[in-house]
Amino acid sequence: MKYEYVTNCMASTFEAISSMVDTARKITYETFRRYVDIKGLEEMLGYAGSPLRIKDDYAVSFYRSKYKGTTCVYVCWSAIEYIFCP
Repeated sequence: MKYEYVTNCMASTFEAISSMVDTARKITYETFRRYVDIKGLEEMLGYAGSPLRIKDDYAVSFYRSKYKGTTCVYVCWSAIEYIFCP
């Protein structure tokens, strides 16, 4: 089962994001893609039609944590956390 996009840090609260980031563990792209529809994420972030893929973008990082008490994975892209939960 793929996780669904829930929110990003700009649409959430400081408390929820701080707690999530403070307890996060870095994961690999390979682990992250097991949880998230990568094609949909790349379309959302503007990679569609670009030769650059999210897995090759050196400025992107992937994490596992808890968001408001629920297990999540998130991608940090351009200093914005995009959060996915079951």
